[in-house]
Amino acid sequence: KKHEELRKFDDELRHYSDLKIYLDLDDGVKVNYGKFGNLLAEKKAVTGKK
Repeated sequence: KKHEELRKFDDELRHYSDLKIYLDLDDGVKVNYGKFGNLLAEKKAVTGKK
């Protein structure tokens, strides 16, 4: 089960890495954190969005 979970995370990480997302520090944490979909834990707690 852990192996499957890690593989899924790796696939998502690769996807976001391939997107080469631009981060602007002036946008702040909420905006930049939201650019990573479900990759980061508790996105809703930081951005207020699902």
